[in-house]
Amino acid sequence: MLKIKQSLMNYFPSDPRKGQIGSIELNLWLAQIAGVSVMRLRQNSSDINIFIFIYTVIITILVTFVYTACEIYDLALNWYDLNILTQNSCISLTHLAGLAKIINALYKLKDIQKVLDKLKYGLKTYTISKEQRQTFLDGELENKLLLTIYVAIVATTGLLGMFVLFLNPVKMAGKTFPYRAVVPAWVPFPLQLLYMSLSVLIFAMQIVAIDYLNINLLNQLRYQLNILSLAFDKLSSEKEQEKCRANDSPIFGKHLRSLNAIIEHHCLLKEVCQDIESIFSVSILLQFFTSLIIFAMTGFQATVQSDASNEAILIYFYCGCISCELFLYCCFGDAVTEQVGNSLV
Repeated sequence: MLKIKQSLMNYFPSDPRKGQIGSIELNLWLAQIAGVSVMRLRQNSSDINIFIFIYTVIITILVTFVYTACEIYDLALNWYDLNILTQNSCISLTHLAGLAKIINALYKLKDIQKVLDKLKYGLKTYTISKEQRQTFLDGELENKLLLTIYVAIVATTGLLGMFVLFLNPVKMAGKTFPYRAVVPAWVPFPLQLLYMSLSVLIFAMQIVAIDYLNINLLNQLRYQLNILSLAFDKLSSEKEQEKCRANDSPIFGKHLRSLNAIIEHHCLLKEVCQDIESIFSVSILLQFFTSLIIFAMTGFQATVQSDASNEAILIYFYCGCISCELFLYCCFGDAVTEQVGNSLV
């Protein structure tokens, strides 16, 4: 466990004194690997940016749009078969919701950049004491660990699907969840298998990256609210110790400066809270709406599939991914709401 902790702290390091947020960098790196264009949010050399741009264009065209179109075409061809319709609707609805969230994030990339700038400024300016820095670093470790676990769960499901697909290619390819898609017949069958398996896995990683970016920003807000609370507690403690001093003493002036800093930090975090809500409120609503429908559909599939079949196992893993996603949203959304209620009222 100690080695895992050291690895998470060493890769994409965090330093509040420099405004360096390692978990955000890790999140954005994952988004770029998955083919989501977030170059504005990461500093890279011009050569790397050119490569990332070409890679992103290829992934966006072949996976994000073309493969989704193949799924929808299969849905249109088999609308009369309830079992096929249910299988296809589950994955198509997931990808359409993911596509909407990706487009929303890219459309509001400038707003996300402003939120990150405010968070970094808050860290550099108001994270002063050793206790505040440790609070932030502990939060960053938690953030990186959760992202790693979330990615591992989704990647395991995707890799298991690839294994099952290559194990039973004729039965699975284009015929069974989660690989119901009509790929043009002129594409060689081995290439169809590779295209289907990689598309589902890459799309899943794109959704993970965008979903966790929202959760990550919520957690960053929560950490800075904790830092704000520590600053206020310290001021209250010092005020109690020095309340017998005269109002014009140097200590009073120091307290006044601390109070002004707390108020400024409070106002900054209130802006960040409003910005995050304006950026992601629609996508979160869409996520919960589609998740309820997908849960109902996957539940139906689980009842019609044999318990020991490969299809049933993939369905259970898929439900686990959705459960993990909703748990993260609900858990940290509630934690931030509670912290906001305590700090920003």
